[in-house]
Amino acid sequence: MERFLDALSRGVFAIARCRSCSLTIWPPNPLCRRCLSSDVEWVEMNPSINEIKGRAIVVADSHLRDARFALIELENGIRLLGRIIDEDGYSVGVGSQVMMVGCGVDDEGSKPYYLFKSLSAYTSNT
Repeated sequence: MERFLDALSRGVFAIARCRSCSLTIWPPNPLCRRCLSSDVEWVEMNPSINEIKGRAIVVADSHLRDARFALIELENGIRLLGRIIDEDGYSVGVGSQVMMVGCGVDDEGSKPYYLFKSLSAYTSNT
């Protein structure tokens, strides 16, 4: 978990992959749950360079934080709870394709966060 949080603190999303059986290990763990191997590699993806895409499964408004959040399923099957950044004319709803535009950890360095916006908004601004 330390390598995962270290990567997030640098704004990089990291996943563990078993070198023995190729399983993507989520949540992050130094041991493969399928074959119990400890031969794990960490694959780092920077949201500003790599396209980390997925789709919104559930979307909800938070009146406490004046924000929108969604359960996102990434293309590799990993599910994350992330904050939605809506842009004018590009709202995220259930089934919307999204792209991760940022990630990190809170000020205490222990709670990860993920930022997503509509893939349509991202592609129209690049």
